[in-house]
Amino acid sequence: MDYDLLLEGCCEVGRQLLNHGAEIPRVEDTVHRLLAAFGLEGEVFAIPNCLWVSVPCPDGRTRAVMRRVRPASVDIEGIERFNDLSRRLCATPPEDPAELLKQCRETAESLRRYPAALCLLGYFVGAFFFALFFSGGWAEAAAAGLAGLACGACLVLLGNAGANPFLSTLASAFVLAAAACGLSALGAPISLEITIAGGIMVLVPGLVFTNFMSDLLTGDLVAGLATFARAVLSAGAIALGAGLAMSLFREAVPAQAGAAAAYGPVTYCVLAFVACLGFCPSFNVQGIGALLCCLGGTVGWAVYLAGMALWGNSFAASLIAAVAVAAYSEWMARLRRCPATSYLVIAMFPLVPGLTIYQAMDHGLRGDTDLFLETFFRTMGIAGCLALGLLVVSSALELQRKRRAG
Repeated sequence: MDYDLLLEGCCEVGRQLLNHGAEIPRVEDTVHRLLAAFGLEGEVFAIPNCLWVSVPCPDGRTRAVMRRVRPASVDIEGIERFNDLSRRLCATPPEDPAELLKQCRETAESLRRYPAALCLLGYFVGAFFFALFFSGGWAEAAAAGLAGLACGACLVLLGNAGANPFLSTLASAFVLAAAACGLSALGAPISLEITIAGGIMVLVPGLVFTNFMSDLLTGDLVAGLATFARAVLSAGAIALGAGLAMSLFREAVPAQAGAAAAYGPVTYCVLAFVACLGFCPSFNVQGIGALLCCLGGTVGWAVYLAGMALWGNSFAASLIAAVAVAAYSEWMARLRRCPATSYLVIAMFPLVPGLTIYQAMDHGLRGDTDLFLETFFRTMGIAGCLALGLLVVSSALELQRKRRAG
């Protein structure tokens, strides 16, 4: 047995999962299981940009390999395909370790991807319907859709050019806010708050704002702090880019003309579903899974509205909604034999405090420290409640698995 090649193959499966945005515990558990399938027990350590594997082999030597990872955006198709590959390899380990690397290459080459035009349409749809979701009217929705489209085009162009993620997010946020402010300056009867908040959702990095809290709560300090730094940098890039554009256009933008609309609970749930659908191309969610992910977003928002009706507290409602989304995601994961992350990434978008992120940024630009701090801590509190809700479900399932194993 060529243990160097075996270790390289097991590490490559984990690296591919990490590269496509899989959560840290899944990456570590996958590599552990692959090693166990070949009769080895080693140490696996992963953080968002690095994977390290060490194995004492039967020949008396200890082998170790470390791979640096440069994760791009979350790719659900990649996570599902490599998760399926690891299941098959664990069930039937190949006799030749070289087969591991071969199957990894074949899987990577066979991944399906959406064309750029469809991704741009997704940015438009996501921003359009999230503006309606934030109680905007058709004028705000159209403006947000155009701003989201411009932002998406900037993201795609800079991504293809290999630009730094921070600068790419900053430039895209600037383009988004400039487009919204430009439309307002031209006389469009829109509320900038709703328009920019709807557009900003295409830049919000999904579960990053809740994952770092989940990692910290579970004691994974290194991964948690690394993810926290990424969340802070993303939020900072969004705030700097959008804030710069808003400052430049402040004198040219008239008083906000749009008024908040009022929709029924069922309408909000439908808007949540369609808004989530717009993010499926950018996160590469393929097939029927896209509709099931969006259904999770609808379920989460319906539970949130029910919680608000019962308690009138956004923190409690966010907590119970996150529990509902996590339970739905785990159920679908078992039903379709794919990672729960596939459903969480999209389904959590309606619960992410996108509107309060914009409000905190706006208060900071205006120099209103008290309102900025109040909105900022409210945003962080909601993110904490979402993380706690996800953690409750995952911990309960982990205890159940241990009880069955014991």
